[in-house]
Amino acid sequence: MSTRRLGAVAVSAALLLMSACGGNDDSAGTAGGDTKVSVTSFGCEIWNTWAIDKGIYAKHGLEVELVRAGGGSAAVAAVLSGAADFGYVNGYTAINAYNTGFPIQMVSGANVNALPPAEPAQGVFVGNDSPIEAPADLIGKKIAVNEINGINQIVTSNWLKANGVEPDSVSFVALPFAEQIPAVLNGRVDAAQLGYSLLGDNNDTVRSLADPFASIEKTYIATYVSANEFVADSDAAKRFHEALTETMQQLEDPANTDESFQLLSECQKVPAETLAAQPQNKLEPAVDMAALEQMAQQMVDLKLMPETPDLESLVADFARS
Repeated sequence: MSTRRLGAVAVSAALLLMSACGGNDDSAGTAGGDTKVSVTSFGCEIWNTWAIDKGIYAKHGLEVELVRAGGGSAAVAAVLSGAADFGYVNGYTAINAYNTGFPIQMVSGANVNALPPAEPAQGVFVGNDSPIEAPADLIGKKIAVNEINGINQIVTSNWLKANGVEPDSVSFVALPFAEQIPAVLNGRVDAAQLGYSLLGDNNDTVRSLADPFASIEKTYIATYVSANEFVADSDAAKRFHEALTETMQQLEDPANTDESFQLLSECQKVPAETLAAQPQNKLEPAVDMAALEQMAQQMVDLKLMPETPDLESLVADFARS
């Protein structure tokens, strides 16, 4: 079964679940005049904790409800079914869903990989006492990623290939981020690919072989998509993008760094100093079309798509850099 077909099946299956759970009928407005919108989340995104605490969403006329989603396919299904208005997905998932024919638009970027000279924010983590030292040592091993054929698998495959290891020679295992490091430590998997910011309080129990994101160009690790119909029906998507832009400008101000990690600490239940010691991805609310096109080409190179699609209709005009 092709990856395109796999992606379609994953989203379709999630759509059935979302339909069974019912949709969100509250996006038209609230008694206070704000537009009530639902946003999928993996847990504690630093921009959401800041925007909610500082009233930035409210300033832009949005009453935001965060809805947990297990992955990008579930987030796409949520916006297509109406169970959510904004889906938190990586750029590869958005491109694959769009190429499959699902009527979505990217309405904002969120973050991209930290490229040198910035400190790596991602890693392929193994236990401190693991004999694995290099990409070649991963042949025949199990690597945990959060989603099969998702961004972590695609980027790790690119990294393996760049280091002379065929991606088919390893086994990728889908696990939620929170379960990946425990699985490495108890031997269920041999390695895990995730961001430093997702290590929780495990900074001292694992080591990274390398940052696989450092071997590629700018990559959208997080973006937001909406259904075409939702974007066309109101300016809520534009206001959501503007709120994220203002939020990220404030987060980039060094004067706000300590407070932002304190807020994130309260959400993640991890000490603020531990979070502050973990390298972060780069915030980028505007969408760079050239970067998206490079991501699509990477999917073609890995035979995940037959050819690069025309991405012009994928990204809303107001969200572009």
